[in-house]
Amino acid sequence: MDWRNRIGLNGAYFCAMAGIGFTLPYLPVYLSERGLSDREIGILSTLAALSALAQFAVGIWSDRIGRHKPFLVVSLAVLALSAFALPNAPNGIWLAVAVVLFAENGVCRAIVESQSGAEAVALADPSEVGRSLGGLRFWKPIGIIMILLIGGQMAQHHGIGSILAPLAVIQALAFVASLLIHEDQSHRAGAIESPARPDNPTTPPASQWADPALWAFIAAMVLFHSANAPGGVYLGLFLERDLHAERSTLATAFVVSMIAWMLVVRPAGLLSDRFGRRPLLIAGWTIMAIRLGIVAIARNPFEIVMNQALDGLSNGLFAVLAAAWVTDRLGGARRAGEAQAIVGTSLVAGSAIGPYLSALCVDAIGYRSLFGALAGVGTLATLILLFAVPESLARGDEPASSPAGRPLAELTPSALAHGDGAGA
Repeated sequence: MDWRNRIGLNGAYFCAMAGIGFTLPYLPVYLSERGLSDREIGILSTLAALSALAQFAVGIWSDRIGRHKPFLVVSLAVLALSAFALPNAPNGIWLAVAVVLFAENGVCRAIVESQSGAEAVALADPSEVGRSLGGLRFWKPIGIIMILLIGGQMAQHHGIGSILAPLAVIQALAFVASLLIHEDQSHRAGAIESPARPDNPTTPPASQWADPALWAFIAAMVLFHSANAPGGVYLGLFLERDLHAERSTLATAFVVSMIAWMLVVRPAGLLSDRFGRRPLLIAGWTIMAIRLGIVAIARNPFEIVMNQALDGLSNGLFAVLAAAWVTDRLGGARRAGEAQAIVGTSLVAGSAIGPYLSALCVDAIGYRSLFGALAGVGTLATLILLFAVPESLARGDEPASSPAGRPLAELTPSALAHGDGAGA
C-alpha cells in the first residue's frame, strides 16, 4: 500500500471511528437532555442496529464490482452530514434519522467498518494483508480514547452538546481523507477473484445448517449481545442519575474498557491456538455475566469504572474467538467471509433485541434490576456455551475438521488479533 492510500484509508478510518468516543457514553445522555425517554432512546438504538444489516448487501455488491471506495466515500459523507444535523434536527422523525445514521451501531459506521477492512485487503500486497489490516484496526481505540478524554473535559465544563461541533468537523475530515484513496485495476481484479485452494475444500451448505452445535453457538452469540448491548445505552444514565457521577467519569469508564480490550486481543489469539477456543470462549461469556451482575450491585462510580475492565476483557475475547470458532466449524479460511457474516448477524440481532426489550421494562424496574436481569441472560448464554458448544480446534497432531470431516485452513485467532477477524 502506498503512502497516499495509507494516509487516506487510515486517516478516514481513524476519524470515523473516533466518533464512537461520543456515541458510547454521551449520546444516550444527550438524547435524554433533548427530552427523549429511556424507552425512546432504547428504540432508536434498536433501529440503528437493524439498519446495520445493510452492510452485508453492500459487501456482496462491492465484491461483485471489485470496488470499495465508492461505498466508503458515500458512507463517510452521510456520517458527516448526520453529525452536523444531530444538534440542529428538531425532535421527532428528523432527530431519529440523524441518530440512526450517526450511532455507533448504525448503518454508516457498520459500512465504514466492513468496507475499510475490504479496502485494506484490496490495496495491500498479497504478502502483507494481515499487516495492512492490523495497521488499520490499530487506529480505532486510539480515536475513541482521544474523543472520550477530550470530550469528558468539554462535557464537564460546557455540557455534552459542546462536543458535537468539533466532532462534526472530525467526521468531515474522514470524508476528505477517503478521497485520497485510489484503486487500480489489479486491486479490483484481486477483489473479485477468489480462487479455491485444493487444500481447503468447503462443507456443503446443507451440512452447515444441519449442525446443531453451530446453531447453539449462534444462540449463545445472540444472547451475549442481547445482554451486553443495553449497557451502551443505559450505563451512562445509571452513572449519572443513580450514582450521581460527574460526566468525566463516563469517559473514564469507557477508556478503561478500551484499554482492557487492547491488552487481551493478542494473548487471546495465541492462547487459543495452544489450548483451544472453548476454554477462552467460556471465560469470555462468564466474565460478561459477572460484569453485569457487579453493575447491578455497585454502590459508587469507582466500582463501575473498575468493573469496565471486565467489559473490555469479555468483548476482546469475543472479537477474536467467536470468528475463529465459526471459521473452524465451517471448514476454514475459504469460508471466512461467511463466518464473519454469521458472527456479524448474531451481533446485530442481539444488539437489536437487547436494547428493545430493555426499553420496554427499564422505566418499570429501574437500572439495577435491569442489569441484574441482563446478568441472568448472560448466565443462560454461558450455560448454552458450556453444554452445547464443542471445541472446534483439533488437539495434538490430529487434523482439525469441519462437521463434514474435511480439513480446516490455517486461519488462527492470532491472525484475527492482527486484524483478519471481526472488529470490536
